[in-house]
Amino acid sequence: MLVGLVVTGLLVARRRWPEAAYVGLSLCALGTSYWYLSIPRASLLWWPLWVGLAAASLRMPRVRTGYLCLVVPLSTIFAVSFLSGRWAG
Repeated sequence: MLVGLVVTGLLVARRRWPEAAYVGLSLCALGTSYWYLSIPRASLLWWPLWVGLAAASLRMPRVRTGYLCLVVPLSTIFAVSFLSGRWAG
């Protein structure tokens, strides 16, 4: 939820109204429902976040390095838990 609020704030500050409305309405819908735990899954549909991250990684190589240092271990943990059957509880 915090990431979505930051993305919406950045989009409003840059006056990108359609993208801010898209992410903001998605946050409102998910934040007020009882499916609060589905926000991480819904964040995959926030394309302004991923486009902005890609643009930042092209301008600043440290962003790319930091992203990879965060995502590679997490992806490994998620893959191992999925392949071992632990994801189903």
